[in-house]
Amino acid sequence: MKRYEYKVVSVLWKTERKLNQLGYDGWELVAVHSNVMYLKREYDD
Repeated sequence: MKRYEYKVVSVLWKTERKLNQLGYDGWELVAVHSNVMYLKREYDD
């Protein structure tokens, strides 16, 4: 079974740069609501 970990990040200036770094680290953006980004990535034991 796949397991995920989650991250909640406030939308800040330089968002594109921040998202590119998070994507490189394996995070996937799944939602944005009220200036908050919700991300997930598969969790490896």
